[in-house]
Amino acid sequence: MIMVLFLILGYKIFRMTATRLEIDAMAFDLGGVLVKVDHGRFCRGLAALGAGDPQEVYAGVFGTALEPGYDTGLLTSREFYRGVRERFHLPLPYPRFRALWNDVFDPMEGMAQVVAALARRYPLFLVSNTNPLHFRYVRARYPLLDHFRLFILSYRVGSRKPEAGIYQALIRVVGGSPERCLFLDDKPPMVAAARGHGLTAWHFTTPKEFCRRLTQHGLW
Repeated sequence: MIMVLFLILGYKIFRMTATRLEIDAMAFDLGGVLVKVDHGRFCRGLAALGAGDPQEVYAGVFGTALEPGYDTGLLTSREFYRGVRERFHLPLPYPRFRALWNDVFDPMEGMAQVVAALARRYPLFLVSNTNPLHFRYVRARYPLLDHFRLFILSYRVGSRKPEAGIYQALIRVVGGSPERCLFLDDKPPMVAAARGHGLTAWHFTTPKEFCRRLTQHGLW
């Protein structure tokens, strides 16, 4: 509770001089911003079943067409599962695979309270490179997503960051001038791409730093 009060209220006492931003909406990445994500857990879990070492698993899933195809809707969940199983020659039942694939998320401390506070002032949008299994899992377990007006998901729009399509999908649904939408992502290339489409974009590092910048720019 002390941590939450510090995040939301503390920096309001110690305001810094800065240009006030005129923002009408906010768009958040999911993994690394709203929740923590560790794909290494999946890789270690599959490696423990005989798929090689975790680095080989990562290369075979995320460094091939498998994960990008799943993220952009080219593969169904079952097709993705079969692709992973065949690549590593594993007799892995689908429910076990699904459990391993989804066991990569943890809460981002303080973000639920921050999101709830911001939702009272701005319409919130989610812009995520994700897939059906991951999104259904997170949606069911993280109530902070209840505060979001619309989910712009790579597997639904057929485009993932830093490609143009997913940013343009955000701009269309937000309406108005892109620079009046604040976009948050933990990956600098995604932030740079968002700026290339005219969005106001910040690199997210920690909830504490995010709150400091919100206060600095008069957005609380």
